[in-house]
Amino acid sequence: MIFGGDLLVFKAVPPLLEAAPVAEGLISEVLGEPERADLDAIDELRNRFRRDPELTRLFRAALEQVGVDAARSYWDSLYLRVVPPIDAGAERQVGRIGFHRDTWSSNVPQQTNWWTTIYPLAPERTLAFYPQYWSRAIANTSSKWDLDEIRARRRSGERDEDLEIVPEPSEPVDTSSELRIVIEPGDLLCFSGAHLHASVPNVSEQARVSVELRTVNLDDLTRGRGAPEIDGKAPHIPLEWFRSMEDGSPLNRDDA
Repeated sequence: MIFGGDLLVFKAVPPLLEAAPVAEGLISEVLGEPERADLDAIDELRNRFRRDPELTRLFRAALEQVGVDAARSYWDSLYLRVVPPIDAGAERQVGRIGFHRDTWSSNVPQQTNWWTTIYPLAPERTLAFYPQYWSRAIANTSSKWDLDEIRARRRSGERDEDLEIVPEPSEPVDTSSELRIVIEPGDLLCFSGAHLHASVPNVSEQARVSVELRTVNLDDLTRGRGAPEIDGKAPHIPLEWFRSMEDGSPLNRDDA
């Protein structure tokens, strides 16, 4: 279903409901009010969230509960995204990612994305999909996107908000098929990394605080099951982004 373009929502996943107060406590401790958080505090929160063993345990339990086979799956790290209300004077909104397919950068059509929210969402602060592009190509910058360059610029002190974190379309996007997803805390959205999607500009009065991670199932990889590859031109296939859910070893071509 996922590799056919479906969006799946698992409702009220118990480990995510258990994770909510843990996450909220950490957010309150580090940010205070997310609507007024500065970039240094957001960076600190991301790092602490990613490394928190209890949150990692609960998110793994959530994935297993909805059917992920941890023994055969690889994942990246938890990423907590904070998108405060938009500042009209800013060139780019903090935390917001524009139109993109994740597969433009990962070059892995077997990639499955998982997304949940810590606080209630609204159509003005959520994630949007553009399903007409599931089978429609769009010109993009994936052929020139270089992760090593991004990492070098990060090490030099540049922030994610100032970098082209993901490849972007190089032609206008037709938004007529836009689908804004509004789920509840505790729900888990599952979708293919090949979907064209974007953060909605947050014109509400509250911050969007969401968590995302990605998995690759080894059986999908070895059997060639995956989403259609129609317009990605990434020069590399960075399988090492994904690590075994069992022992932390990186995914590599020998596994495939």
